[in-house]
Amino acid sequence: MIINNLSNIEKKKFYVIIIGSGPAGISTALRLEEKKIETLLIEAGDINYRPESAEFLKVNSIGDHYGDLSGNRLRQFGGTSGLWGGNCNPMNYNNFFDWPIKKSDLDKYNDEASNILNLKEKFFLESLNEELNIYNLAWSNVKFGKDYLEHIRKSKFIHLSLNSTFLSFNGKEKNISSINCRKGNKDFKLMSKFFILSCGGIENSRLLLWSRYKDNKLFSSKLPIGNYYMHHPYHFVGNGIINYKKLNNYYSEKNIVNYPIVTCNSNLYVEASEQLLNEKNIINSGIYINFKNINKNNDFIKQLSCVAPKFIKKLYDDINAKDIYEIDVWTMQEQEPIKENCIKLSDELDPYNIPLTKLIWKKLPSEIKSARIIMEEIGNFFIKKEIGRLALENHLYDQNVNYETVSGNHQMGGTRIGINEEDSVVDENLKIHGLNNLFVTGSSVFRTSGHSHPTFTIVQLSLRLADHIIQYKTKKNF
Repeated sequence: MIINNLSNIEKKKFYVIIIGSGPAGISTALRLEEKKIETLLIEAGDINYRPESAEFLKVNSIGDHYGDLSGNRLRQFGGTSGLWGGNCNPMNYNNFFDWPIKKSDLDKYNDEASNILNLKEKFFLESLNEELNIYNLAWSNVKFGKDYLEHIRKSKFIHLSLNSTFLSFNGKEKNISSINCRKGNKDFKLMSKFFILSCGGIENSRLLLWSRYKDNKLFSSKLPIGNYYMHHPYHFVGNGIINYKKLNNYYSEKNIVNYPIVTCNSNLYVEASEQLLNEKNIINSGIYINFKNINKNNDFIKQLSCVAPKFIKKLYDDINAKDIYEIDVWTMQEQEPIKENCIKLSDELDPYNIPLTKLIWKKLPSEIKSARIIMEEIGNFFIKKEIGRLALENHLYDQNVNYETVSGNHQMGGTRIGINEEDSVVDENLKIHGLNNLFVTGSSVFRTSGHSHPTFTIVQLSLRLADHIIQYKTKKNF
């Protein structure tokens, strides 16, 4: 149900208060609702986006170019899913090597997460050869704000308060007793047994940094809040040509089930195998190979005719048979978690006098090394099997060549999961170290980023958190 007047619930003690109504917050609330657990969702924005809300999302970026983050985050019901393109894929099991949980701990939520995201396509991961895998992206048409508003409006167990901005936590002796928030021109104190911070990959860190500044006795000074920030650098790495018929023949020979159908899906997705990652000591990348109709006058075709004239002679016969496609190649890269990439509080203030975000971020040499090695493996595979040819971008070989990345769409880290407060903020159950009843969910808890789109993993983690809280319900003291 929608709560318009917080005065009516100020003396009520909820079982759970969730701060933020994006995919993480809504997924958690939906799971708790199944067990008839009363939840209050606090959303700083309105049902629809208001331009003035961007004043709360400004980021002062230091380091490499990052772009304006107020343009790819939303302060509204449903969160940034209002901008979301819908792509989903799960993280691989080797992405969890340093996590206190395993992939299997999240896999049990695959069906529930797929249902929440209305995913019709099943995920696959198949071996292309010893060095490379192929995988897919499943597409979700869900916009959490639009698709779950009516459900929550009718719910007896999920209460939603819009235009209600979190201000601070209140508590002592390792327990949060209440939160302060502002709705309209009035401040309110709201009580609960458990509290979940679910405001996104950057806001979670900003609000926790502010909370520790306000009460350093409640939050440990050792917690690395804001550190190990990551995102997925996305950039152009090459182009080429590919013989679609020969590629499909190779798929048939290797009994690969999931082959690209160009007329339905013009993309092929490739990543490094675990063997290649270990042999070359690299981090992974999602390689996006985009098919398009060939143009004989393309500069790349002209250049290739000088380098590989025999290949081009044969190529023209295949072009006439409509088996050849041009390809553009982009990479969505994993990024190493390092302390130096971090979120801090800015000297500038938002309209409620809470410090805005200062983001310190830079590209890392390991990213270029990894992209180059994976792209070379794809190129070698094309040549060995006479499937095609690739031309790689200069910045993969010359560190002096600048390259632009699409930055900030996937914001991860800052409140990372781990086993102790020296190098993590939350434990295996997403509870903040040193506190008994404050949890964090969303991509900010990611310990490593992998190259996968994060939303599916966010929903899995949020469902698992809800189940952890549900367990408390069976204890006598609750």
